[in-house]
Amino acid sequence: MHSFYFKNIKISCCNINTAADEVFSHLKNNRPDYICVTDVGNAVNAFRVNPELKIAINNSFLSLPDGRPLSLLARLSGISDIERVAGPDFMEEIFRLSSGKGYSHFLLGDTDEVQLKIIRKASEKYDIIFSGRYSPLFGDWDEDTDKQIIERINAANPDFIWVSLGGGRQEIWMYNNYLKLNKGIMTGVGAAFRFYTGEIKRAPLHFQKTGFEWLFRLFQQPAKMFRRYASTFPYFIYYSAKELFFKKTKL
Repeated sequence: MHSFYFKNIKISCCNINTAADEVFSHLKNNRPDYICVTDVGNAVNAFRVNPELKIAINNSFLSLPDGRPLSLLARLSGISDIERVAGPDFMEEIFRLSSGKGYSHFLLGDTDEVQLKIIRKASEKYDIIFSGRYSPLFGDWDEDTDKQIIERINAANPDFIWVSLGGGRQEIWMYNNYLKLNKGIMTGVGAAFRFYTGEIKRAPLHFQKTGFEWLFRLFQQPAKMFRRYASTFPYFIYYSAKELFFKKTKL
């Protein structure tokens, strides 16, 4: 699968169907790997302030275009085979496609309560296997914690490991640890756990399709989301406008 690069940050050219096909095909290799779900915030931070995050995203098996602005920029740059692939939608699609087929899942991150809610909801909807879960303490970890997590995952022997440790942190953690796994594909889905349980509401479809889901989230979590958007969106608009302008002037 080819990629589009925003300021040298990899974004895979895919939609939810081609991404899912790629993942199930990759599972046949029986090698551990990881997927980043890359939104504007992570892309800008990876370029501007966090070289570790850039390395993690660019070395991922897939860097899904999470956010209408990224897929729109790619299309304006002449790339047609790319659509937004949001973390919650991707997790739901893999749950659906793995139903009744013997694939197993592991949940890493967030709280025990949230994990149990996901398992209950998914099990009511699909014929799905959860082979394990782990809710580590919040805050910084030491090497012993990493070792415990990897041991727990390897003992469960899952095909899919869903990682909710927060944007930026989870990508770096996956990059540093995925080769310690015996098998399985890790995907950093951040807030998707809370979206799945309904604790954070998804924007209505017309907000999602028109690229204004960020505005809906801003209304829900004004303090948190304002800080995030204010520190990244202006840079994204500036970089995108500059890139598109120079492309146009070269024609």
